[in-house]
Amino acid sequence: MTKLLTLSRKLSPAPPMKEGDRLYLGSRSFDPNLKTRVSMSEASPRPPRLICCVFIIKSNVTCHWEPGDISATRYTLQVQRFSSGNGSLKTFTCTTNGSSCTTGIGSSTVRIDFCITVIAHIGNTNITSKRRCQPGRIEAILPPVILNSAEPVHGSPECLTVSWSRKIQLFFVSDNEIKDLNSQIEFKALEQSTLVDVQVRNVTVTGYSFLACFFTPDTSYIIRLRNRYLGPASPWSPWSNALQGRTAEDAPSAAPTLWRQVKHSSSFGWRLVSLLWKPLPHSLARGRVVFYNVSCETENAQVLGDHGSCNNLHGVNTSCSLHLPSGRCSCALTASTSAGPSPQARIWIPVVPETEPPAPHQIAASPLNDFSLEVRWTSPQNRSVSGFVVEWFAVREKSSRVLHWEKLNSSCTKLLITEDVKPMERYTVSVKALYGDHGAETYQTLYIYTRQGAPSAGPNVKGHHISGSSVELRWTAPPVEQLHGFICNYTLFYNSHNQPARRVIIPGHIHHHTLKNMPPGIYDIFMQVSTVAGTGPAGSLVRVNIGSEDVSLEMYVVVSLALMSLVLMVMACLTQNKMVKKKLCQGIPDPSNSTLSRWTPETNLMTQQLVGGQERFDVKYSEVSLLGKLQDPEQHVYPPGCRLQSHASFLLSTTPVKIENTFTRDLPGDSKFPISDLNTTPCIYASISCCSGSM
Repeated sequence: MTKLLTLSRKLSPAPPMKEGDRLYLGSRSFDPNLKTRVSMSEASPRPPRLICCVFIIKSNVTCHWEPGDISATRYTLQVQRFSSGNGSLKTFTCTTNGSSCTTGIGSSTVRIDFCITVIAHIGNTNITSKRRCQPGRIEAILPPVILNSAEPVHGSPECLTVSWSRKIQLFFVSDNEIKDLNSQIEFKALEQSTLVDVQVRNVTVTGYSFLACFFTPDTSYIIRLRNRYLGPASPWSPWSNALQGRTAEDAPSAAPTLWRQVKHSSSFGWRLVSLLWKPLPHSLARGRVVFYNVSCETENAQVLGDHGSCNNLHGVNTSCSLHLPSGRCSCALTASTSAGPSPQARIWIPVVPETEPPAPHQIAASPLNDFSLEVRWTSPQNRSVSGFVVEWFAVREKSSRVLHWEKLNSSCTKLLITEDVKPMERYTVSVKALYGDHGAETYQTLYIYTRQGAPSAGPNVKGHHISGSSVELRWTAPPVEQLHGFICNYTLFYNSHNQPARRVIIPGHIHHHTLKNMPPGIYDIFMQVSTVAGTGPAGSLVRVNIGSEDVSLEMYVVVSLALMSLVLMVMACLTQNKMVKKKLCQGIPDPSNSTLSRWTPETNLMTQQLVGGQERFDVKYSEVSLLGKLQDPEQHVYPPGCRLQSHASFLLSTTPVKIENTFTRDLPGDSKFPISDLNTTPCIYASISCCSGSM
């Protein structure tokens, strides 16, 4: 009692007593309604209070409690199990210094009753909590279930049919008690393989298959399920396995954004009109767009049958073209998924009035970074506009352009452009105002780069005119794809072998220049182009000749052709004139009267006979063509036994003498082949027949 009184001095004053409250001191209690005064020194501290317990079937139980007014040095959790069959009592305990403890319950099922108390040990004094008795399954935790499928529901694109199963030996809820379960489903939408907001919703589960209807059409989800028994008193089970499911498609909830471009009119009054539209975002398409449908009609509702390229439009199409009459007409567009078409988008193609409505003014654009632009403008004053259309495209010379556009409401006066924007590319940006169903064809346009760069090519220079000591040059800038920026200036370089190099700076808007008072010489001329980011490489090279001996290329060509024609005429006359031939061929000596006819060689080189069956060469025929005048007939040697036969055809030639021999050799098998075969056309020729056996 002395120790208890010592502890009571450390306690704070007790709260005011209420009717029905009792004070506990050991095993004795006092009624506060009695007139007896009880001093604070005789009151005991408030005992621990049991908060909750969690039973795991055939395993253990974990309980949590509040320590009471003071913290004990040790706590004991006592769990008693009652057997209704034989009325036996079995106690399970655990001890801890904290405010929770876990004790095993053997192979006990949770369908039987348990009584739970918490004992606080303060020195030699034990303070016991209020005893609580209840069936174990009220606070038993269910094992996680197994999700088997999540299937879309035809006609209900917001729903998924979820089926699940359980392990019978651990799931203590019978089939008839499933309707008493509290269930929750956790789901995560999958957007481009990225997990987004996680949501948890309550679902009603009455069987092993249930309907969950809070999803978005045509969307994939990752879902999990958990359960608890008999409401908030029971703990939630662990989440089940994750399962992916996708909802069914629905018809689009909105019409596509539609725009048009009137390109030109034909001589018959028909206009070529391009219809442009934006693909619906997935949240509005609610499925995959399979095709688009276009229909056009006149102002008096006459349907137009010629749809041009607007027939059979697939889901990937975003534009088409067709011819429309010159009068006021309209076109409608719908996008269809497998579940049905979208609402109609309609646009009018009006007749261009004599007075065009004003365009937006003070249009300006500034780059935010390499891949984005901000465009700003001012709405026309004293005019009511229904909206604006901003158009932009990359400027191209070698390929076709791709038009991008955005339709805005009347309250917007600026737009951030990020679609197809790159550095060092030139963009055209224009803003049009909409007046009801009429889009003004007048607009303001500007050119802009997000970031400029140095050119990657040089100008193409040509010498346009050369006169005396001056040369006029003209050039073309590189294609816009190779400029990478706005032209600041051109630099013209020219130099010759006997003059130092010089340069001329020319403004960017000029494309011709004349070099004057140039000293005589051959000059190499080229140019470079510069932007704010730097100077590009040299362009094409031009070489010009300035001086007194300067002769144009045309003069060289004319003179050469004249001389060639003259030579051909002379040759034709000489060939056709027989009198000239006779006079030129007079005085040619007769070879039969020359010493060649009596020539005897010292060594017979033309005939060779080998002893012992060896190879033998016979000269059977030799033809000598004399193409020039014989200066010394005695110097020419002929084989012995040869007969020189003169022929009567003679032509005078000043070319050297050529001797042509045709030899045949006897080979095994009587095969013969020529050793040489030279074709000539002699003015003088003779035949020499030689005997094969002569020595």
